[in-house]
Amino acid sequence: METVLLGLAVGLVVGAVVGLVGAGGAIIAVPALVYVVGLDPEDAVPTSLIVVGLASLAGAVPRLRREVSWPLVLMIAVPGVPASWAGAAVGELLNPDWLMLCFALIMIIAGIRMLASARNPASPVRPAENGSWGGLALRGIPVGLMVGFLTGMLGVGGGFLIIPALTLLLGVPMARAVGTSLVIIAVNSASGFAAHLDGLAIDWSLALSFAAMAMAASLAAARLAHRLNQTVVSRIFAAVIFTVALGVLVQTVPALLPAQAPEAPEDPPAASASLAASRLSFGERSLNVLVENNTGTDMVITAAQLETAAYSSPAPWTPADGDATTLRPGGRVALPVELPEAACSNNGPGFDAAVRLDLETEVEGAAGELIIPAADPYRTVAQAHGQDCLQQEVDAVASFALAPELEVAADGRTAVVRILVTPSGGSGMVNVRIGSTTLLSEAPGQPWPREIEVDAADEPSVIQLQTVPARCDAHGLAEDKAGTRFPLEVGIAATRNGQLRLEPPAEFTAAVYGFVRSACAGGG
Repeated sequence: METVLLGLAVGLVVGAVVGLVGAGGAIIAVPALVYVVGLDPEDAVPTSLIVVGLASLAGAVPRLRREVSWPLVLMIAVPGVPASWAGAAVGELLNPDWLMLCFALIMIIAGIRMLASARNPASPVRPAENGSWGGLALRGIPVGLMVGFLTGMLGVGGGFLIIPALTLLLGVPMARAVGTSLVIIAVNSASGFAAHLDGLAIDWSLALSFAAMAMAASLAAARLAHRLNQTVVSRIFAAVIFTVALGVLVQTVPALLPAQAPEAPEDPPAASASLAASRLSFGERSLNVLVENNTGTDMVITAAQLETAAYSSPAPWTPADGDATTLRPGGRVALPVELPEAACSNNGPGFDAAVRLDLETEVEGAAGELIIPAADPYRTVAQAHGQDCLQQEVDAVASFALAPELEVAADGRTAVVRILVTPSGGSGMVNVRIGSTTLLSEAPGQPWPREIEVDAADEPSVIQLQTVPARCDAHGLAEDKAGTRFPLEVGIAATRNGQLRLEPPAEFTAAVYGFVRSACAGGG
């Protein structure tokens, strides 16, 4: 409930900004979802695209008849697609801090120009819409390419770039520029969201409540904007630009300033380590320890273990084939470690971690053993620990497991998935909601149980899910990573809540692949 209320509050702000000035949604929504609501960045991006796209669409509705230039929408949106790819490729080669500094400078210049235009409403540029289609293309397509390239390179939604281009380069009045920008943002958001569909996991209650409030606020702000003159709207737009630019400068300038040289430079450690994990590796209860050799000689690693107070014992790594791993000077290797039982104490363990390496030979003073701190920039230990402790609390009430067999209907179009529920016999209760996967969804007319309450004192039971293939495209099975792992949204009163994934038996995975392949081939 608290998360939904935060989403409503942030949605109000995002929708108001989008509806009033036609931009700013993605720049505001993503940081708010990460730092205010608490989502992971990989979940915040598609959620933001839903919210900003719907808010932009709502803000555009009152303007569709008179304040949208459809030729400019076509001229800017279409060429912007390939240009954004090129910009993204260039952006990958540049330092992120320099990219954000460029972004802030562009915003400041645009804000200054917008304030200047507010003081002198007369546009010095002949409106591009008054010319022929050829003239419009000559001026609109370059703008689309420029906006697309900068959007791809800077990784932003584009509204802050589209409106200055429309008003300052193409002579479009502010009110019409806002309406046109909203339509372009809605199109881009839909396209971006489609790119995130594979393996998508969204908190729909949060996303829809966030989007509903943003749409309502955007629609109300759009109607209010009709009562404001262009000078007021331009000044509001400039104020938003300067505020966000200031925040970007505060974050990036200190990182770009030359660091003060230490009085006595220290020798770099013989090796450095960091931690990484994917969404799938949490389900497999493993993390990757990335070790880098900072010496000028080979480093031969015979064994390694990750040590942290968050787990009851060290997480070991041993070579799969029994041979040592040789790490060349300057090289890096990923060592997967299996996580032991989490230490889920009430006081909460620390999440600092260290890596202990067993070495075959001496390396710059480290004879046989080397202990180094493990950097954890993405808080992988904390995330894995949270998932493991949630799993422990759920297991204390009941265990949930996928039955290995899959019962396929005679016509081959539907199949029954069975989830075995085995209560622990102790005390406590867990609430469960079962979600669909990228391969399987509810059979039409046979909905799955929505809210399931399991008491630790209940008798064992079976949950039956009537399923059909969720997708039949050619890449569905070839690219599948989580299509047989059913997500469970679980909640335990007054303690924890979150999402767990049921790990499928190998027989179940094979049966699902066979069912989907057969049902899709038969037109099901």
